[in-house]
Amino acid sequence: MAPRRAQLVREFGEIVVPASVVAVLNELGRYGGHPTPVLLALTAPLLIVSTTRAQTWLSGGDLRRRVAVRMFLHMVVFFGVAVFVTGWGPVFMIAEIVLATLHMRWSGARVWRLAVVCSCVAMASGVLAIQRGLVHDYFGRPVSYFLCALILVIVVLAIRGYGALLEQREETERALVTSRAAARRSERWFRALVQNTSDVITVVDSAGLYTYVSEAAEQRLGHRPADLLGGPADAIVDPLDREPFAAFLDDVVRRPAADHRAELRLWHADGTRRWHELTAHHLLDDPEIAGVVLNCRDVHERRAYHDLLAFDASHDALTGLANRVELNRALDEALLLRAATMAAAGDEGAPTVAVLLVDLDGFKPVNDTYGHECGDALLVTVARLLERNVLGVDTVARIGGDEFVAVLGGINRESDAVAVAERMLRALRAPLRLPQAEVQVGASIGIALADDEAGAVELIRRADHAMYRAKREGRNRWSSYAAGGPGRDEAEIAAAALEDDLRVALATGRGLSVVYQPIVLLEDRSLWGFEALMRWTHPTRGPVSPAEFVPIAERTGVIHELGRWVLGHACRQVAEWQRSVPEDQQFSVSVNLSARDLDQPRVVDIVLETIAAAGLDAEHLVLEVTESALVDPDLAIPALSRLSEAGIRIAIDDFGTGYSSLQYLTQMPVDILKLDRSFVSRLDGSPQRAAIAEAVVRLSQTLHLGTVAEGVETEEQAAELAALGYRKGQGYLFSKPLDADEVASKLLTIGSR
Repeated sequence: MAPRRAQLVREFGEIVVPASVVAVLNELGRYGGHPTPVLLALTAPLLIVSTTRAQTWLSGGDLRRRVAVRMFLHMVVFFGVAVFVTGWGPVFMIAEIVLATLHMRWSGARVWRLAVVCSCVAMASGVLAIQRGLVHDYFGRPVSYFLCALILVIVVLAIRGYGALLEQREETERALVTSRAAARRSERWFRALVQNTSDVITVVDSAGLYTYVSEAAEQRLGHRPADLLGGPADAIVDPLDREPFAAFLDDVVRRPAADHRAELRLWHADGTRRWHELTAHHLLDDPEIAGVVLNCRDVHERRAYHDLLAFDASHDALTGLANRVELNRALDEALLLRAATMAAAGDEGAPTVAVLLVDLDGFKPVNDTYGHECGDALLVTVARLLERNVLGVDTVARIGGDEFVAVLGGINRESDAVAVAERMLRALRAPLRLPQAEVQVGASIGIALADDEAGAVELIRRADHAMYRAKREGRNRWSSYAAGGPGRDEAEIAAAALEDDLRVALATGRGLSVVYQPIVLLEDRSLWGFEALMRWTHPTRGPVSPAEFVPIAERTGVIHELGRWVLGHACRQVAEWQRSVPEDQQFSVSVNLSARDLDQPRVVDIVLETIAAAGLDAEHLVLEVTESALVDPDLAIPALSRLSEAGIRIAIDDFGTGYSSLQYLTQMPVDILKLDRSFVSRLDGSPQRAAIAEAVVRLSQTLHLGTVAEGVETEEQAAELAALGYRKGQGYLFSKPLDADEVASKLLTIGSR
């Protein structure tokens, strides 16, 4: 209620105060000396129109802040009354209309309508006063035209100049206010953007000093902006990247319109380094900035991820060594450096490049015995050993399986490469402690030295040839391609190719099969059992003799997988046959067990697990081992004893051709002696040729062992063997090796023992 009363008082004062002034001036004779009531009635419309409420209503805007406009408006009101009461009348009234309209328009006020209304009201009041005879009319005086025109021109020019000045000043003020508001908005936007972004924003002047550092520098890098301001721009750049950073800034200055980006490492306050992407904008010519704006974005995780992808693409995932791709790159680079050095220094005294191909000799047994985890741990351990025995600038790579390659750059002679190879061999001969067990492996190393003819691929091939020669010469040694001639001979190359094909056949199962040769009782030719024999049909060569591929398998360790494959197939097949014949016609199956198999600590578990999975009784399995298995009784006796305790019978195959000790024979759990076919083929009825066959059967009778004669091909041989005391025989006289389908069809015709 109080504000309303105050507003009414103010509006009432806007009428009373001017009316009081007019009345006082009139009483003093300064306003025409007319009767005061008449004068106040004449000026009342002008006083009402000049109030704030009327002005706001007529102008459509607020005039409270436009003091100059309001003062001039009030002057119009008073001046309009004065010209009428003093007799100048409508002449000046016309001037008032023009002047007020121009002034209000030029001054930028939206009140020109108000000025027109005020002038029209004043003119109407004056005309009415003249008609009533209240004032004199000087309109007809000649001098009044000239005087009115002169005053009109002077006032118009004055008001126009004032209006233009006022409009210019207001325009300047508006522009200044607008620019200040825009600057404040821009500054608020810039600060909001810079202070809330995770990027570090800096400004570097032409002298290379920081003139601005955003708060993100402390959040991201741990450096207070105040500590960096005024300092060199490379203060937090890694020393290794300061030269590229300086070149980057120089390029920004030289090419201001180009897009400038770089990735550099910046120091964190805690001493760590992080990769950042720098984006630069040349604003040295901008007086507000006067520098190069650097936007530093942390890309450490992205760079680490990309580096990891690049590392994975060029390195072995298990050992972290270089893979074949990285090996070829490093070897090409080393050969190019060798060529450049030789071109500059000449052939004499120029360093050369050597390739060492390292193949582990005992990896397969460790992997099969202790499992793949142990095998992987062994490969990692060997990788670290090889790295420690080369220089830091040399490259060590794993190119597959248990094969490693070392590239030695800058060696002066072959003896330097030999020294490295011998260091590697010494390290690999020592027992290696793994999480699962302590193992001992060796290695065969092939050495090849670079020459002008050999590229990277050829150099690795030469080292591979030399490595195979080291294996053939007894393993756990090195061999040099340069010292040993042109590399592997044709037999070695063919054996290596055959080994690769055999591994493929084992992995896929294609080309491998098992045949079964019957073992019969000599007295009635009834079936006693079968010997399972492996056959391999090569995809291009056709059937390959066991005499050819078995030695290769034994030399390379593939024999373990072959033996396991044959044992599994034979046990499953015989168990199936056993279920199809009467119980009183049960028979046994003999499977060869190589001497290398007895080196495996888990050989007993493997055999027992295999027959259990096949559903075959242990008493129906005979494991045949060669006499070479008796050379190391410390390994053979415990393994064969456990197998015998499980009910499996043990046979010594090809007995009489080896170098077994009778002492070991009495200690081992042997059940059967198999006379080698070479002694059977000599039998011709003479005592001399039958001496060894007779000695073997007498020995077996003394030790209470069974006997089987191998390679029986004639009736005379069968009759003489029976006369000597042999009860069982096997050979082409009785049957050739049969495939599974042929055995199934003959089981009904061959009698049981």
